[in-house]
Amino acid sequence: MCGRFANIEKFEKLAAYYNATPFKGQEWQGSYNIAPTQMIPVIVDEPEGREIRLMKWGLVPFWAKDAKIGTSMINARAETIKEKPGFRDSFKSKRCIIPASGFFEWKKLTTAKEPYYFSPKEGIFSFAGLWSAWVSPDNIELESFTIITTTANKVVKPIHDRMPVILGHNSMAAWLSQTTKQKELQEILMPCPDDQMQCFAVSKLVNSPKNNGPECIERANVS
Repeated sequence: MCGRFANIEKFEKLAAYYNATPFKGQEWQGSYNIAPTQMIPVIVDEPEGREIRLMKWGLVPFWAKDAKIGTSMINARAETIKEKPGFRDSFKSKRCIIPASGFFEWKKLTTAKEPYYFSPKEGIFSFAGLWSAWVSPDNIELESFTIITTTANKVVKPIHDRMPVILGHNSMAAWLSQTTKQKELQEILMPCPDDQMQCFAVSKLVNSPKNNGPECIERANVS
């Protein structure tokens, strides 16, 4: 799964990298330790062009009776998104990109868990995601998203058996496009090439979402 990541880039860099326009009135200063339920920058494709919007992490389907369902829908497995009721509608028409500077996973040890950070060798990770717009009984709209996961590549596998789907630069347009066929979309949802990412142990400070500084992604000494 992917349960924690970082995005330390401000709107200006994200806008230039994705050729997207930040949603009017929203701000983002970056975060070293993003956790579920937080509001995060997401890239969507609108008729007027790509847009960056803040959405809540944890997808709430449009048909949900309660927004609390989002806490159990932070990830969607690539292998089953066409069949799962909570994801299949968004897979058809509401696909998005979640920018990330890197993501965290924890290696299970005998008596504890050791956090590791995975980051791109260059550029920004572009997680494949799905989003949804939900309206509460009080007529308040909530936009939310989930991160799609796939089997781990050789870099991630020693730590965890799943990883977020990371889109290549050439596949981002196809992922966002409304005209891409589902067969082609499924072919995009593959593990990131091993040589495009790096991994190292980090401080256990990242275990708590309350810690949100550069020390969360600094290399730690592991004996």
